[in-house]
Amino acid sequence: MTDWNPSDPDAAKVFYDLSGWDFDQQAELASALADLEIPHTWEGNELVIPAESEEEVDAVFTELETRLNITPASEADADDGDDAESESNPAWSVLEDDTPATDYDLTAWSDLDRSMVTESLESAGIAYRFVDGVLSVPTSAEDPVDDILDEVEAGEMIPVINDGPEGDALPFESLNSFFLAGERLRKDARDADGLERLLDAIKIADPDRPPRGVELRVWRRSCELAEQLADVLVEGSEDEVITGAQPVAEALHDLLRPLV
Repeated sequence: MTDWNPSDPDAAKVFYDLSGWDFDQQAELASALADLEIPHTWEGNELVIPAESEEEVDAVFTELETRLNITPASEADADDGDDAESESNPAWSVLEDDTPATDYDLTAWSDLDRSMVTESLESAGIAYRFVDGVLSVPTSAEDPVDDILDEVEAGEMIPVINDGPEGDALPFESLNSFFLAGERLRKDARDADGLERLLDAIKIADPDRPPRGVELRVWRRSCELAEQLADVLVEGSEDEVITGAQPVAEALHDLLRPLV
């Protein structure tokens, strides 16, 4: 990939709004850009690429939109007006006191996991009440709620983190750094630049704050592998570095390959 710094204010950049794309479609796009060695990052819901790559990326979008039957952004924007009224009147509501309810004790769950539960309930139009870490839902909705909780607990859900461009840039910077460190260290465990990149990324990576479009379980596994790799390289003996670092670096690289 070319040497490109998206944080450079003088760098010419092009933005693509992908808020309407699902995870699988974004993964296909990321894989295509990686195959073409086109550098990229994310700011909120937007893909950011160097301006010099715009024509090449446009061709990638055209191919993917045709192959995956994705509605082009311009057409999707034209349809937004039809949904404006429904979006301003959400289908979910607060659970009424007289509704037969089932309670779930989520006091041990993280704030991120709880927020993903409530976002999913709202998207599904399921009424709920959250008091002191206890979630109450209609007993009639137990089955879909169980599915939502299982998905969140398994780390298979993609959280939506709306902290603005700067908040979204750090997780993706860590992901790219993990991938590049894995790429270098799987070839040479003594690569000083690879180790430095890995350690810098670990400092800013938060296992509970994945980059946009990345499943929580994938991101948490990435952080675990990065920590494991750093421990071997920093604290391991010469033999441990030689025998133990390469497979961990390989696993980290292979895990993130489809996402960068």
